[in-house]
Amino acid sequence: MEKMNLKKDYRMHVVVIAVAILAELIGAKTLSISGINIVFSPLIWSMLIVFLIFMSPLKLVKREDAPSANNMMSIMLAVLIAKLGVTSGAQIEAIKEAGLALVLQNFGNLGTIIISLPIALILGLKRESIGMCHALSRESNVGLIQDTYGAESAEFRGVMAVYIIGTILGPIVLSVLSSIAISLNMVSPLAAAMGTGAGSASMMTAGLGALIANHPELEAQMTAFAGLSNLISSVIALPLGAFIGLPLTEFLYNKLNFFRRKDKK
Repeated sequence: MEKMNLKKDYRMHVVVIAVAILAELIGAKTLSISGINIVFSPLIWSMLIVFLIFMSPLKLVKREDAPSANNMMSIMLAVLIAKLGVTSGAQIEAIKEAGLALVLQNFGNLGTIIISLPIALILGLKRESIGMCHALSRESNVGLIQDTYGAESAEFRGVMAVYIIGTILGPIVLSVLSSIAISLNMVSPLAAAMGTGAGSASMMTAGLGALIANHPELEAQMTAFAGLSNLISSVIALPLGAFIGLPLTEFLYNKLNFFRRKDKK
């Protein structure tokens, strides 16, 4: 971890504190569209505000601030994980009742292969699509692709593209999807909370914030389910990707590519 210089980074810290206060003052806002309530939590506002500041000519936040921001993110994620651990312990009986569902729901991550791989091939992507579509492309998946294909491979470029885009847009997308799922009664609040635990703390926090805004009475249970699901997702992501996700993606890629070449003849 790079050493932080508080005097050098003071401007970034001031901006972060100001944006955090502003986002909390804005609070959770609900956008209603045809009976669907989409909740934008303070985390979403803070991301959008910082993005606007970064893109503005004032340059209060610069690209050079990224290493220090990453270090601070690591510290705050440790605090978040500690909070989730305490909440999960208090809801141990509810977690016991969920049992196997908490583990099995993580196999839903394989849906990225079935849904996104054909679309990627239709758009003209080649080997990049394997890295993009084999999983949700978080840290463990990036390591898996790098170890399997190498850092100079097309597959690695694909997984890194999704990783970067997911880091930027993932929290916003998951927050909106969670709101829609709850509004349409597609799943129960606890099932939706489990779904937010996809192995990314920022995505989980955004999705969970939207769920809590819709069902504040279930905050403790949803936080516990989301936190434990996120932990399980992080642990199971590597073996799931190595033994099922990646081989299945390779198999489907070869099959779909065969039919695509056949159609061109």
